Amino acid sequence: MYYIIMILLFLKPSIKKEHFDEQIARGLLGLIFGWFLFYIACVDRSIYFIMASLWVPAIFQMSLSLGSKEKNKSKFALVMCILLFLSIGYNLYPYITGGASKLASSVPVKESNNGISKADASHIIVISPETAYYEMQKMLGTLPNPSIYSIGELGVTMTKEGACYVAPIEVDGIFRALTNSEIPGAIYVSAEKPEEAKVVNVPSKIAESLLFNKDLQRYLRKQNPSSILFQANVELDDNNNPYYVGSYGHYKLGRKFPVIDGVILYSFKDAKSVDYKVDKVPEWVDEIYPSDVSELYNDYFGTLKLGLLNRVIAKKGVHIPTTWQSETNVQGLKVNSSEVTGVIDTDGRMKWFTDHTNTSNDSTTMTGYSMMDMKNGKMIYYKTPGYINGKGAMNAVDKALGADKANWAPVQPLFYNIFGSEAWVVPVVNKNDGAIVKIGIVAARNSYVVIEDSKEAAIESFKNAISYGKTSDASNKNANSVKAQEKLTHGKIIRINPVTEGGNTVFYVKLAGNNNIFMVTKSAGIDIVLTKENDEVEIKYLDIKDNNIVPTINFKNNNLK
Repeated sequence: MYYIIMILLFLKPSIKKEHFDEQIARGLLGLIFGWFLFYIACVDRSIYFIMASLWVPAIFQMSLSLGSKEKNKSKFALVMCILLFLSIGYNLYPYITGGASKLASSVPVKESNNGISKADASHIIVISPETAYYEMQKMLGTLPNPSIYSIGELGVTMTKEGACYVAPIEVDGIFRALTNSEIPGAIYVSAEKPEEAKVVNVPSKIAESLLFNKDLQRYLRKQNPSSILFQANVELDDNNNPYYVGSYGHYKLGRKFPVIDGVILYSFKDAKSVDYKVDKVPEWVDEIYPSDVSELYNDYFGTLKLGLLNRVIAKKGVHIPTTWQSETNVQGLKVNSSEVTGVIDTDGRMKWFTDHTNTSNDSTTMTGYSMMDMKNGKMIYYKTPGYINGKGAMNAVDKALGADKANWAPVQPLFYNIFGSEAWVVPVVNKNDGAIVKIGIVAARNSYVVIEDSKEAAIESFKNAISYGKTSDASNKNANSVKAQEKLTHGKIIRINPVTEGGNTVFYVKLAGNNNIFMVTKSAGIDIVLTKENDEVEIKYLDIKDNNIVPTINFKNNNLK
């Protein structure tokens, strides 16, 4: 039906025989235009899209009618002009009605002055897409005829093995696609720790790289002709079976503001698809709200709260997702977003993270950051004015690398609360192949950097930096920062041992009846240098989840008068 509508829109309003040849040519043009839209571009087959695309046939009809000698050409041109403006108006709604702020107010976001909770160190993502791609490329070589295939678009998802990067194994190029009717499966690798990639050998007859009706978008469009299709990704179920997860929905305001209505799941194993409404999607699925929707929500919220004119001219209260780009040269890497990144929140759910900054391209400070739940689309925006942004964290690590930055580059900064201190975790990789070489952690408050060979070593060094007071700046305290819970204890020392690390002496103290080991420096209390076993002391310390070696804020020896 929609092909017929497109043909009719290109026809001349005439049934005269002398116009027959012209009508055939016009009809063919309309058919080609419709074929490009509905078959190649796979747009939604709906009256709403017809309204949005009317401007093309309207311009076509106006340009031909004004040059003709027909008596009623002016009236027809006027009708086409009206259709043109109606179509443009529909596409620009709600901007042209002064309702652009509705886009911002429709985002399900809460603003908070409190920071995120302390991160579980075991679930901190330190593997960048560059490193994941490097590991996947190595495993790709183990397949029969590896030159036929390439790594598809990387997405991050939660599996029974933790957070992982997952990608389909695609056919490499259109000519190879002509001679291959399926892809060999999917490939995944941990996002939390360095390890080899694993191949899921479950062939799929539907893929982004396949042709004709085996094309992924074309297949999903066939399952749901009239809805808006959003980004489709590969995820693994609880048994590591691969699925395509394709979200669909509608636009709330004209052709703006996407709303998710459901998900189509295509099983590699069964070669069947199931359509789930948004509240019935299986629990293992993470990306119900994909990255392209998250990008739009962040843009609407950050730029349109006070309307379109304010966004363009005054820019009061305008903030945008930080754009950053690494200096790596990893050929063939494709990720599902360059603006938002999947992370594991403290509640164990996958969230879309991005930090926001002002509109200056050179800004290295952030106004805040957002965490959007992949399952329900709800977002929290945490205000952190004065902290460095992702670009600033990469710059700090790059500077700390010294001469090594000729071959190494910082990538994908992610924001965490580590032991009560907000920090950026910044992997360092080889510029040419993406292999991970170092892990950097940058204090968001004052740009203090630690760089180590592993995540565990970097976290331990950052904990020591907290105890030395190097990650906080008394002259630049932020009321919005979240600190680890401060606790006070007292007791008798049963063991004390000084250790010098990097020119700083740290006293490790053990109290009777207390499972913690306290890290004490002179800055916490000068009494520590005169303290010995059996002394009675008072210690104020930071309570760190799942860690019994804790930094000390204040130390007092009650035996010293």
